[in-house]
Amino acid sequence: MRVFLKLCIGILIFFLVTGCFAEDYDVGVPTAHLNFDHYTVQLAEANISWKTASEDAQQSIENIAEYASSLDEIIVFSGQKGFLSIEENEENGGDIWTDATITAALLKDDKRIQLEMSDSGEFRFPADTGNYILEVEFTNSAGKAQYVGNIVIEPKKEIEDGKLPEFFSMDMPSFKKVNAAGSDGIVFDHSYEEVCWNTCDDHNNYHYPDIHSGNVEKGDKLQIDWLTVNPQPSVINFILIDTENEMREIKREKIDIFNTPLELIVDEEMIGSQYALEFLWLEGGKIQGRSMLNFRLE
Repeated sequence: MRVFLKLCIGILIFFLVTGCFAEDYDVGVPTAHLNFDHYTVQLAEANISWKTASEDAQQSIENIAEYASSLDEIIVFSGQKGFLSIEENEENGGDIWTDATITAALLKDDKRIQLEMSDSGEFRFPADTGNYILEVEFTNSAGKAQYVGNIVIEPKKEIEDGKLPEFFSMDMPSFKKVNAAGSDGIVFDHSYEEVCWNTCDDHNNYHYPDIHSGNVEKGDKLQIDWLTVNPQPSVINFILIDTENEMREIKREKIDIFNTPLELIVDEEMIGSQYALEFLWLEGGKIQGRSMLNFRLE
């Protein structure tokens, strides 16, 4: 009886182990994606050496530079934020994340720029403009997969001859709300206006308007995006307004101009408050343009 019991336990462990093995490793080559705030690009497979119980994929690209240059260009701006994600091949089952290592680099001529990524895959493109090859490598026990993209880093427009483009000709920041249930973003009530433009001084007064409140609930996410504003602002300040005391500023905080979209998670303390984002364009330390985005939560 004891021998029979041991035999049953052994068989059970065998199936558990082999089942886990199949789940973890019996998968095809995953796909790699370069994600931005508003769109995603799938990177092309390059050198592949991948072997599992269900798939044996081998691919060799002799000239990576030539191969990458044949791909569609992916236009980004200096310092732009991106996210890398590796996704399970939809045609295969299993878990590709077992003991995985992911690296990314930009190649230009004979230079190799290693990209520092967060745990979520976030990184920033360098400031230097030009054509680059984005190289991503994914390695686990099944093998190695290399992916490439044809990257073109373009400069952000600057203030030219001491003048900004006409205010009405520039894109406005977008403002959307995503509710706690995760619905698609909808435009959130706000105002956006010019304070001074190409004729600014250091003492331009601004009177915060009493604007229509936008409805929110605790847990809603507000997203303010100024990526398409070109030239990009030099400074952005996040301001809390005292609506009960002549619309005065209570708090002013400088935020990272590259942190777009700015995401605000609504909590109980924020409901009933009014805020503003102040956008400043500077040249030589002098204000060339100033605009204000105002919103109130209810």
